[in-house]
Amino acid sequence: MTRLFLAGVAIVGALMLQTVVGYQLFGRLIAIDLVLVVVVSTALFFGPTAGMVSGTVAGLCQDALSGGVLGVAGLAKTLAGFVAGVIATQFIVSSVIPRGVVFFAMTWLHGVCFLGLYAMIERHGMGRPWRQLLVQSLLNAVVGVVATRMIERGPEWWRRRQYTRRAEGRRLVR
Repeated sequence: MTRLFLAGVAIVGALMLQTVVGYQLFGRLIAIDLVLVVVVSTALFFGPTAGMVSGTVAGLCQDALSGGVLGVAGLAKTLAGFVAGVIATQFIVSSVIPRGVVFFAMTWLHGVCFLGLYAMIERHGMGRPWRQLLVQSLLNAVVGVVATRMIERGPEWWRRRQYTRRAEGRRLVR
């Protein structure tokens, strides 16, 4: 239940950050897909089923907010979440470089699936923004690695901080 709650809060937070803050501050200059980062992170931490469910929910919410064809981002994010979860269960992806590769590859998979589906649905498709996809993949990899490191190291850092504050307080009292 806590995993579901944490994934839901992360998805809502990523949707809010990406749609409200991201587009207001940067427009379309910086193409970070925070929702995809949350989906891949969920898959890396909790497995393929959680990645698939979070990808479906996040993608459908993103489709509903974007006004495009409903289900395209849902399917692309579901596929990326499932594949990331399978990779996480089959290989050791606990260090920085493998995680960066997973985030990079899942962004490419999501982009190819998303653009391919739009090419089949719409007459003209969305073009071939491969440079933008490369930049988005690199940015997603950096943000994803930093975010997963912060999630893993956060409790340890907090405990260490509390311990040093207590130790400093004891020194001042004596």
